[in-house]
Amino acid sequence: MMARMEPSSNSVVIASWVSPTLTMMGVLFALGLTLRFAVPRGRTRPVRARVLLRALLPRRIIASTSGRSDIAWFVFNTFFFTSTFGWAIWSGGWYASKLSIVFDKWFGPGPLFSVPAWVATLVMTSMLFVAYEFAYWLNHSLSHRVGWMWQFHKVHHTAESLTPLTNYRVHPIDTIIFYNMAAACGGLAMVVAMHLFGDATPGYFQYALNTLTFFVSILFVHLQHTHLWISFSGRAGRWLLSPAHHQIHHSVHQHHHDRNFGSTLAIFDRLFGTLHLPTAQREKLRFGVDGIDYDPHSIHGATLLPFVDAARSLSPDRQTRPAEPATQPAN
Repeated sequence: MMARMEPSSNSVVIASWVSPTLTMMGVLFALGLTLRFAVPRGRTRPVRARVLLRALLPRRIIASTSGRSDIAWFVFNTFFFTSTFGWAIWSGGWYASKLSIVFDKWFGPGPLFSVPAWVATLVMTSMLFVAYEFAYWLNHSLSHRVGWMWQFHKVHHTAESLTPLTNYRVHPIDTIIFYNMAAACGGLAMVVAMHLFGDATPGYFQYALNTLTFFVSILFVHLQHTHLWISFSGRAGRWLLSPAHHQIHHSVHQHHHDRNFGSTLAIFDRLFGTLHLPTAQREKLRFGVDGIDYDPHSIHGATLLPFVDAARSLSPDRQTRPAEPATQPAN
């Protein structure tokens, strides 16, 4: 998930479009980084490639119905949906243009401060990154608490095992809602920065993407769903969300529900009381969603039937809370 900014027009386009090359770069980097945790410490003898592959992508996961579904979602979202339909309806620049009228009325025309260009650019880059992180937390929180949104988001949670490919197990409606919300938050951040420092506040970019978001996505986001227990506990875990944080988010245990909604930063989970710190040692967790009366890994079950469930959830006499925990063992 990334924020795409067009520097030439100073408009932020929060889109789910990421080129297949960059997507593969992130996945391969995530797999490579997990070698640090897959290989036992102190081992001096070389490890055969076949052993490493089994450690990174265990056959029991890849060969499972849930694992094969993850592969299908990865192909679909990387090479078809996100490159064809994944753009936000309104860009961050569109929101910024509307909000700038309000800001000019309330605070007078900008800029309010005169700073070196590099300072303004650095602030814009940082604000866009934080806005993206807040949009992620807000959208994720609502997706668990609003009945009809959960029906689309639960597709992601039907994964009964986690791998880096689970990151792409996302229903198209879930994707579209998020990126439009991210566009609104990015537009707000953009207009605030421009009002403070002027219109010539471009931000830093990498492959036309916000630099911070780009590198954080490569370093962290693709590791969110690794099956390995990579834990930031203590002080580090109060600022950054490790893969173990996200495994807890996927846990079906009652005391893990509605926890760790953020993407990379833990600050919004701390502010809103949804942070749950993982332990240093691996916890026994179970993943999945119970109470679904169809195969959630089938094509129609994963793509079409969530629309039916969403329509049913809007009925006034239907309870819209997420289903009870599944009973699948963790892998």
